[in-house]
Amino acid sequence: MVSLIEFLKERNIPVDKVEEDKIDCQVILLLSDDELTKYIPIYGDRIAVKDFCKNQGGTGSKSKKKKTLLQKIRKRLHPSSKRNLFKTKKDIDESSSDSDDNPSTSKNIGNDHAAKSERRIELGWLMKEGDRMKQVRGPTGGGTRHLIVDKDTLVSAIKKTALKLYFPEGISPRGKIENFVVDIMDFKRQSANLDLSVENIYDRSKMRLLRFYLLTVPKERDNTEQEKNSTTRTKENEDQKSVSQLLRLENHENNSSHSSYNEHTSLNMCSDDEIQFGPVLADIDDIYDSTIPLNDIHTQSDSQPENSYIANDPGIITNSLGIIADGPGLINNEQLFLDPFHSVKIRVHRGNLMIEMMKIFSDPTIMYATFFDVSMILPTGKAEEGVGEGIFRDCLTEFWNEFMDNCCIGNSQKVPTIRHDFQEEQWLSIGRIIFKGWQIANYLPIGLSIIVMENAMYGKFKSDLMENFLCFITEEDKTLFSTALKDYESVDNDELIEALENHSCRSAVTKESITRILLEIAHKEMVQECNFITDAWAKILSQLGQSLSYENLTEIYSKMEPSNRKVTKMLHFSDNLSNLEREVMNHLQRYVRELDKVLLKKFLRFCTGSDLILDGKDTITVEFVVLDGFGRRPIAHTCGRVLRIPRNYENFTIFRSEFNNILNTSVWVMDIV
Repeated sequence: MVSLIEFLKERNIPVDKVEEDKIDCQVILLLSDDELTKYIPIYGDRIAVKDFCKNQGGTGSKSKKKKTLLQKIRKRLHPSSKRNLFKTKKDIDESSSDSDDNPSTSKNIGNDHAAKSERRIELGWLMKEGDRMKQVRGPTGGGTRHLIVDKDTLVSAIKKTALKLYFPEGISPRGKIENFVVDIMDFKRQSANLDLSVENIYDRSKMRLLRFYLLTVPKERDNTEQEKNSTTRTKENEDQKSVSQLLRLENHENNSSHSSYNEHTSLNMCSDDEIQFGPVLADIDDIYDSTIPLNDIHTQSDSQPENSYIANDPGIITNSLGIIADGPGLINNEQLFLDPFHSVKIRVHRGNLMIEMMKIFSDPTIMYATFFDVSMILPTGKAEEGVGEGIFRDCLTEFWNEFMDNCCIGNSQKVPTIRHDFQEEQWLSIGRIIFKGWQIANYLPIGLSIIVMENAMYGKFKSDLMENFLCFITEEDKTLFSTALKDYESVDNDELIEALENHSCRSAVTKESITRILLEIAHKEMVQECNFITDAWAKILSQLGQSLSYENLTEIYSKMEPSNRKVTKMLHFSDNLSNLEREVMNHLQRYVRELDKVLLKKFLRFCTGSDLILDGKDTITVEFVVLDGFGRRPIAHTCGRVLRIPRNYENFTIFRSEFNNILNTSVWVMDIV
């Protein structure tokens, strides 16, 4: 083959400068015509040389590069040998030679799972009772757990993981870990070799999915200890029976002493709480006698049973039969003790309720509670006399009102914001309040954006981000952005840019980009900025997400949101009303229909203790009483959801004025037992 230098000499082209600058065929093809003139002055020679260089293999090198690139792409897209139909015969031959040189390259072709370093396993819990091994179900602390582990994980490590899952902090609903002899069993329910790895067992068993069991055998106790425990349990049962008999006796005495009051209602009000306004006059009807406590609130602690006490310091919690039991902080909804005596006494101050509630719920064992006996302390230091479940609802309502004001941003939908004085411990406490509020009172803080709740419960959100973002921002920005999304040209550009700058927008906005930019801002403000908070809540609320689907949560948000029509339908009146009572009934219904959103929530809280419509509690029983002068005011029993109103109002405007004065009062006192 003729070289480039020989070709140049044949055409009498000087070659000294070409050789000095190391100009070859590939370089010539890269040079422009002006640059090539320095070496080959005559135009015809330049054309001939370029043609010579092309024929010498310049394009062949380029096509070789392209071919190599295509081979790499084919190899990535079709690693399996079944894809050879996309390759040329030469490609297949080259691939075969590579496989012969490197046998490891052909191993596991077409089997992606074989190359993975992790394997799936299942865990269960077996409890040995006598000669039988019984599987512990989910509602009692067991259940099947699904794990993804490294294939080199040893059985001994799986045993430690099982202990952490079924005995968090060393405790389970079946008892403490030190009370059991523990072993790990394989899928055949035989003791597993602790030194084997997961991969070894998969290779030996050829199972599609391995299952291990944590086996617990109760330790033997001597007869003396068993007799002692039996005697203790008998004594506790006798104490519980005594307390129950005492409570039934007091209720019987109250009912018999105030039979005239019980004729007006079928609900038992002797342990209900009541909201009352205005002075209590000595000459008012004996109807008020039924709401006076049998014993003064400050002397009740003297008459408590020996195995019960009430904390005197704010924020202290106690069990109704002693100190609350030790246990894990995170347990399934079904695992909670259903002991009717497993109640917790809470003492909190109005005005400082949020901080004290967070302090109380910082203890993980609060998750065991099945009932909260709440005592509210007035700013004067005096305890309110109201008791019952309505007080707990009122406590939750006040907590979330304070939380929305102090820890959230947003308009009709709120998003929690990071605070330097709130670390993970504080956010976990709030997560427990959400969990127990729903579990005991069916109360969810729907003032929080559903985007936040979905992230905390499920790890991701499904609700419409743009729709929720428009409810999160101010009404002015909502109108502006909504108009821009529908008709961008009609929006003032300077006003739009200023609004976007308030949300730290860093991109130039156009008609084509406005939707994308708003979604990016929404994700930043409603998801990213509160990610630390939702991650902390997820440790508590992920269990709630297992029992509530996305659709359930959306339905709960819709049903709990109060409206004038919903609240009006909740009002229930007797069929036998006098003309005067029917007139007041019309005043009440008209009053509720005309309330704005803020006063409507206050009215609902006044009657039920909650500013939301709680599931299954959709009735407010309205009763009429005779009250005149300064004593004329509505009275609400929040536990039984009973509203008692005077039957004598001159007209609607006076009725509305007096009710508005009550709802606008800054402090409501639960002063009736």
